[in-house]
Amino acid sequence: MSCRRPVISSNGGRNARYEYTALEPNTNESTPEDDFDKRVLEDSFQRAVTEKTNLCLLGKQDAENEVYLDWVIAREGDKDTALLYIIENLKTEERVQVLVSCLLMSRGADPSVYNTLQETPLHVAVKRKFKGVCKKLLEKGAWPNPKDSEGRLPFSLAEENDDDDIASMLILYMKNHEVRQLFSYHGTVPAEFSFHNLLRSGKMEKTVMAVLNCLVDLEGTDGKATVYFHILESDEKGRHPKTKDFNQKDRSPFQIIAKSGNKTIVNHDIIRLLVRRKWKHYARLRFLVNAILFICNLACLAYAAITAAKADDPLVYDSPRDIVRAVCEVLSVITAIITLFLEIHHIIKHKLEYLTEKFNYLELFSALFLLILVPLRFTNNDNQWQIYSVVFLLWTLRIFKYAAVFRQTGAYAQILVRVIANDFFQFMVVFTVFLLVFSGTLLLALRGENQTAIISDTSSFWAILFLGLRILVESEKVIEYTNIDPWSCFIMVLFLFSCMVLLLNLLIAQLSGTYQHIQQGAPRGLEVNRAWIVARIELRSMLVQQGFRFKYYLEKKELKDINKVLEKWESPPLQEMNKNMQAIEECVETHKLYLQSVTTRLARQERTLIRIQETLDTLSRRMIPDWTINNLNNDACANDDVTI
Repeated sequence: MSCRRPVISSNGGRNARYEYTALEPNTNESTPEDDFDKRVLEDSFQRAVTEKTNLCLLGKQDAENEVYLDWVIAREGDKDTALLYIIENLKTEERVQVLVSCLLMSRGADPSVYNTLQETPLHVAVKRKFKGVCKKLLEKGAWPNPKDSEGRLPFSLAEENDDDDIASMLILYMKNHEVRQLFSYHGTVPAEFSFHNLLRSGKMEKTVMAVLNCLVDLEGTDGKATVYFHILESDEKGRHPKTKDFNQKDRSPFQIIAKSGNKTIVNHDIIRLLVRRKWKHYARLRFLVNAILFICNLACLAYAAITAAKADDPLVYDSPRDIVRAVCEVLSVITAIITLFLEIHHIIKHKLEYLTEKFNYLELFSALFLLILVPLRFTNNDNQWQIYSVVFLLWTLRIFKYAAVFRQTGAYAQILVRVIANDFFQFMVVFTVFLLVFSGTLLLALRGENQTAIISDTSSFWAILFLGLRILVESEKVIEYTNIDPWSCFIMVLFLFSCMVLLLNLLIAQLSGTYQHIQQGAPRGLEVNRAWIVARIELRSMLVQQGFRFKYYLEKKELKDINKVLEKWESPPLQEMNKNMQAIEECVETHKLYLQSVTTRLARQERTLIRIQETLDTLSRRMIPDWTINNLNNDACANDDVTI
């Protein structure tokens, strides 16, 4: 906004013509030091601010912005170059955002102008991590994917800086097919960006969600859509399985997402649709077959263990029941050998990643202990029964891996794991404190009364610890304590009250809250489990792994109603909620800027009205003759005398 000021003639009078004036730029100073804070301290700047404040009826802050913009435009030659200068040199993002808004809205600067390095204002704003400036440029029509002289996009700079907010914003303003081209293989040219790296960074969740949004093209409002799967099935260079040079050893982005266990990403519409497709075509059948084989093997192991425990000599197989036991034991050993071989193969193939899955430990150690049991059996070592009990425990726990075969059993398994991993651990920490206090206090009290030998369960500190644990588990008194002295009896009663009334009820309330919370999030957890199952089948299948990715590959699919398809998959439309939340956050940020602009304008209008009122008062006083004012004053004095 420029202001017109009257030009003073040489004879001291005022001319009728007006001209646009601006602060003369000081060309002697170096560019890097030309920022707003230094310029505002100059006398010439303040004089120009005073002139603009008086003549244009602006507030001081607005006048400073306008004068500074006039100076930058005069210095740089035009408003477009001034836009680049402001974004490059000013330090405060809020100041840059206000000045950029003035240039774009009031003065019509080009948001896609570029410098000698082919860098646009968007490049510079992304490099300086000015999120608000980037949003303002994009809202005013800046091209979201221009390339500089080195061929870098603004998205490249955001990805290098791990700036998730700006990167996701840039993806949001690109067209869907443009985003898909950035992550896809074209002819002999690799993909410009790697979706694998974006997933592995762990810091770009919003950007990943924005890219996944671009894999769904909605057509109208009736739910008709085209979904694209090729990026989720690609290798490290963006090649899909039908490409000639496709690297089958590379993991697909889908497998990386499934292994990560990120509920937000896994519950995206495109991931759920891909999981649904893979589950229907091959994963469900393969998973059911594995589950049935495991249950049969578990039945053989259970029968062999029970009959061996009842036999006088487990090495004697002279009855039909013992012969059946021998067959079950042979099948169990063969299964253990195959399992151990597969686990060693996966350790070699996946290396340290093998250690990240909890079920791998169960499979490895259950097979290993079962093979250790064989020499102990033939040497008639009594330790075989302890090893056998460990084998039976580990082998039975493996059944939880197949809990997701049905949705309800999968939900129960999630609740059980959550309760054991979180709630019981927290409860046991509190209970341990109570137990230590009780054990030490009771031991000292009994020792002072010479009664430690009266009851065998209180003869030592460790015996009292075990006694307290039994009281918690059995939820009743374990010993008869009425015959001991009153102080020791009071300690025992106090501990029983703490365990049975306080701690156990606290645990029940905690478990109830956990159950309700997990039930609400169970659909999301089940999607994660099924995605993990599909990825595990693809990664751990030695003979048919290649066939899955080649045979069932589909680049895109047209759906008549995507919402109905997702509802049939028995999961709520969580992705729509995520989109709405993201839109709300963006709207809040936009409204903050608008509110700031409106507040500034209202303050400006208020100051303008005050100045107009002062001017009207001055003019009214000048228009009233002096004798009228004197008469009014005399009348006022007379009225005062009469009143007195």
